[in-house]
This record gives sequence, C-alpha cells and structure tokens, in this order.
Amino acid sequence: MNPRTKEFKDYYKVLGIGETAGDAEIRKAFRKLALEFHPDHHPDDPGREEKFKVISEAYGVLIHPEKRREYDRYRTAYFSGTGGSFNYSQQDIFESLFRDGFARGIFEELNREFRRSGFRSGNPFFHAIFFGGAVGGLGRILSRVPGPIGKIGQGLRLAQWVGASILAARAKQPPAAKTGAAAPGWLDSLKGSLLKTTPSAGGGLHLTLPVAPEEAKAGTKKKIAYKVEGVTEELLVHIPPGFPPGGKLRIPDKGRTVNGKRGDLLLTVSIPPSDAV
Repeated sequence: MNPRTKEFKDYYKVLGIGETAGDAEIRKAFRKLALEFHPDHHPDDPGREEKFKVISEAYGVLIHPEKRREYDRYRTAYFSGTGGSFNYSQQDIFESLFRDGFARGIFEELNREFRRSGFRSGNPFFHAIFFGGAVGGLGRILSRVPGPIGKIGQGLRLAQWVGASILAARAKQPPAAKTGAAAPGWLDSLKGSLLKTTPSAGGGLHLTLPVAPEEAKAGTKKKIAYKVEGVTEELLVHIPPGFPPGGKLRIPDKGRTVNGKRGDLLLTVSIPPSDAV
C-alpha cells in the first residue's frame, strides 16, 4: 500500500490522552470532544467541522487495535526522526469505523446527545461531515450496523459518487457517430457502442451498466459513453468493491437540461445473476 498520509497528526494529543490509554478512556475522550466540537455548537467558526473530523479520525485509529499498532510504530519513528509512514487516508479511517463495527455504540450515543442539544444528527449530518455527500459503498457498510447508524446506511443505498470518483469530459461526437460508432481511445473498452439511456422525470436519464462479477467484487473504474441532446458524454465511473447486483449510482448534472437545469444520470449496475457477488 502506498503512503497517503502526508501530514503527521498526534492522535493522542488530539484526544488529550496518554499513550497507554485504554479503550474506555479513548471513548470517553472522544465523546466529550465530539459534543464540544459539533459544528452546530459554534456555527460561526468554520474550523469546527474540520476539528470534528480530526477527532473522529483520531478515535478511528486509536480504537482499532491493528491501526493503533501501526500508528504507534509510525509515531515513534516520526519523533525519532527515522522516517516511517502511516498508510491510511482520512477516508479509509472513516470507512473502517463503520465497516468494522467500531462506531456502533459511540455514534448511536452521540446521535442521541446531538438530538437533545438540537444539533444536526443522523443521515444528513454524518453523510455530509464524514463523506462530503459522496457516499458509495458506505451505504451498504452503514446499513449493516444496528440502530440509528444502520438506518443511515439504508438511506444511502442510492450512492452519489462525485469529485475524484467520477472524471467527466464533454465532447462533440465525431462524424463516425452517424453510423453508430463511438469515439476512439477512452471508449475502446465499450467495443464501439454507446450505452442506451431512458429519460426520467426532471431531466434525468437512466442507463444500465454491465459489470463483470470479478470487477464488482474487486472494484473497478468503467469507461462509459452515452448521448444526451446530440452530444456524447464520456465518463469514468468508479464502482466500489463489493458492489451489489442492481445497485445504483447517481451522477449529478449529467442528465438532460430542463428549464435551464441539468438532471442527474442514474446508473443501475448489472451483474450476471448466476455469478452475482
């Protein structure tokens, strides 16, 4: 795994605990700071949201035995000046919190505290703070967790991948398109065919994206092309690992233009039933 953490963060200092702190002390420190630094507690302070993310990141590492061991080795090497690396991004840590079940108790408790304080909580809050509104496989991960956090996952099954997950380019279709041929290069993997779309309400478009079972299991990036209003859209779509048959991806602003506003593109991932992952 290539190192992706560029900035050193002293997670023990972030949580205000010692290096020998046990799980109970880690949870207690995180709970106190999460309540203190909820962005709604001081809405005029733009740094509160980032602080909330950093303390959650610290909790996600120190409460996870394997990550904590790796981090401790990295921290020791960092302070001794001998180098070292810690190979988890903030996104990796947030995903692991829910996937591995370490968030179950503490976040359900925080949810209750947030609601009592009149702060944002549940789906809209965690979705926006931890994943920036760009949630794919996390909907499936969160849905496995019992209680309120699991309900968040149920609401995120319709994934929205944006930013680095989707690379888009808009291009005029070359003359060859008149015969049904697609543009070369990016679209070679499509064997010269544009994916067929079906219009939906509000300027939306729907298409079915075929994905091989092994690709769905491991995760992949699919190059696709489709026509909208006489222009060919070319997209590189990220399919997260373990994506389920019939799962959906919603891509904002890639549908038809209605009343001056573009609708979304809704992709249904099709995996052969006999080999579904």
